[in-house]
Amino acid sequence: MCGRLNQFAKIPALSLAGKKLRIERRPQKKNEDTKSEVPVIHNICPTDYADVLTMQADEIGIERMRFGLVPSWAKGGKRDVAKKFGLTFNARCESIFELASYRGPILRQRCLIPVVGWHEWPDRTTPYFIHRTDNAPVLLAGTWDVWESRSPEDFESGAVITSMSVVTTPPGRYMAKFHDRSPLILEDESALAWMQPGMSADDLRALFRPYESEMLEAYRVSTTANRSRDKSEETLRPIAPPVPQAGDEPVKVGVDPGPQMLLFEP
Repeated sequence: MCGRLNQFAKIPALSLAGKKLRIERRPQKKNEDTKSEVPVIHNICPTDYADVLTMQADEIGIERMRFGLVPSWAKGGKRDVAKKFGLTFNARCESIFELASYRGPILRQRCLIPVVGWHEWPDRTTPYFIHRTDNAPVLLAGTWDVWESRSPEDFESGAVITSMSVVTTPPGRYMAKFHDRSPLILEDESALAWMQPGMSADDLRALFRPYESEMLEAYRVSTTANRSRDKSEETLRPIAPPVPQAGDEPVKVGVDPGPQMLLFEP
């Protein structure tokens, strides 16, 4: 599972396949949900908005998207879709072409989510933060869609929700220490290919590979990360040494009396 994202205040310069990318922020969609205007960098939870990279006419741009995909065909107002699609923040690669929420967007609309890192909970209460040792951006593969409410009560707060889900795969060896799922991480040619139009289902399946890298590092952090309202740097503060790459055994954690994880606010 990938239920917490952490991003940069300003996305660093990116190079893919040896090519430096010129990335500009796209104008916000007309009538976009006003929640998209709330900047969140640390501890981005489902229903928060995050910065996402998309490709249009061979140009890569930054857009703000809700973490948790709401499909364009969803019926009802904002409150209705919040209840129906509260758990669409991850899309399993094994079923992404079959499930109604994802099977259209995955073929038409794919994105990359640049993050400093993300959190995992081996026992649902003890958070670990995963990042690269060089603090370079990690590009998570995602799919996205645009939904619009027809309910008059939603017009004032913005009737349009642009949203995304992070695609997940089985974990690589290191990530298996923390969870039985991992975000799909892409680099270089694979990252560029992911955003290209016209990719077939078989083309995309070829990219669904567990990520292996000696650059990944995870360390235990404070249980402040369990609180979805806490958006401070405290959610990233290490309280124990990094978990070494060596070995294949899952991390062993004790019972933590800290607050339970809330993926999103009720």
